[in-house]
Amino acid sequence: MVKKINFILSLSFITLSLFAQEVLVSSDISIRNNLSYDIIGEVDDKIILFRDAGNEYFMETFDDEMGMILSTSIVFEEPKVNIYNILGLDSSFQIQYGYADKDSIRIMSRRYNSKAVLVDSVSLFTVEKRLFKQYKFVHSEDRSKTLLFNKGRKNDLELHWIDNRANQRWFSGVYEIINVDLLEDFRFMELTNDGRAITYFDTNNFQFNKDKHKGHVFVFTPQAKEYDYFPLNYESTVATDLKMEFNNANNHLVIAGLYSTVSNSAAEGYFVFNKNINQLQENNTFTYTNFPREFIGEIIGVKKRKIDLLNDFIVKELVLRADGGLLLFFESYKEFARRSNYRSYTRRDATLYGDRGWVDYYNEDIIMVATHPKGEEHWKKVLHKKQFSQDDEAIFSSFYIFKTPSRLRLVYNDDITKNSTISEYLVDPIGDYERRSLLNTEYENLKLRFNDSIQLSSNSLIVPSQQSYTLNLVRITY
Repeated sequence: MVKKINFILSLSFITLSLFAQEVLVSSDISIRNNLSYDIIGEVDDKIILFRDAGNEYFMETFDDEMGMILSTSIVFEEPKVNIYNILGLDSSFQIQYGYADKDSIRIMSRRYNSKAVLVDSVSLFTVEKRLFKQYKFVHSEDRSKTLLFNKGRKNDLELHWIDNRANQRWFSGVYEIINVDLLEDFRFMELTNDGRAITYFDTNNFQFNKDKHKGHVFVFTPQAKEYDYFPLNYESTVATDLKMEFNNANNHLVIAGLYSTVSNSAAEGYFVFNKNINQLQENNTFTYTNFPREFIGEIIGVKKRKIDLLNDFIVKELVLRADGGLLLFFESYKEFARRSNYRSYTRRDATLYGDRGWVDYYNEDIIMVATHPKGEEHWKKVLHKKQFSQDDEAIFSSFYIFKTPSRLRLVYNDDITKNSTISEYLVDPIGDYERRSLLNTEYENLKLRFNDSIQLSSNSLIVPSQQSYTLNLVRITY
């Protein structure tokens, strides 16, 4: 059964008007024995859900009214396979996985349509079983390519490029990486639309060693024998948190975060590196901007005290602007252990959260900063919210950025309960914003995980609702 909820909301962003919103909720899906689930998105105008139950795999298909039209099992060559990634394409979805075959590991790619019909199955490559390690992955923004990667022997980095359009391996390479520890110093991997793999390592990011703090960018081009290496100078600062993105439209590598000269956890301001990847040099530096004392006072609600540091903020997301500029979203995030000497040895608890119980989570205010292409500040704002939860790894907290051509919607749960108000901040390109209440879940028995939402179009998204062993897919259309 599909529940349909209609909301008429008033909107006064620029002019007052009526705004209609439709919410569709799927029927209950049992995830009692599931290890994980993936919302793949739209395939042939159908919503696809894939569930991993260990030795069993399931697929559900939903129509545009969120009615379930198909539920079936997916059978692989072996009862247990290692699934590396699942990617939705226009008319099919792709599963890349591996399984043991005698003394080797066979890496495979399968494609299914929305009716669960197998339309393609290929062997991508094989590796010796004794050398095998679980592959990590990254997709290019246009989904045309996938990179499987992991640490090889000693300080070797193993890379496998997959051409998703041809559904075959494009190139494989093993590269010896110098000056960094592949496990301890690794931070990010990006795959550009033209196939370049960009990895970032961070060394000596400690207050006592900040004079030696350095970033390391490695650029790997398929079929090239050597990689390109570019160091980044942190100018005797530590990064309390950072993220990396690649702007395919402008060919820019973007690295941004929060920095400090006196603390490993409290930030003085933010830094930005935003440069054409073909113009990287042997000596690259960041653009640094301090948070003014008055701005920090606005965030923490203390305007008279002299406070120059901002505690407990992380980099939530980087949003790339069409002009090559950047939007940075920082969020207040805190964890407090109630019984730090207690440890649960259960592999997975009843609510699928893992074994990290007895922790209080606080996800609170948001800082938005807009910068010009060269890193200079355009504007900055503070958005206030307060979220508190316990023993759930904060999976219902934080916020989701819903992107439209004219504005951003920051959607979140006001309270982390099944009877919560869903709110949003609407933000325009010059930083003007409005806070609105969207809906109340008091009588709908929903608990929404906005962090795991999938945007379908400029006016529609899918949000999972999870309570204990029950999952619902919720489609919100503006």
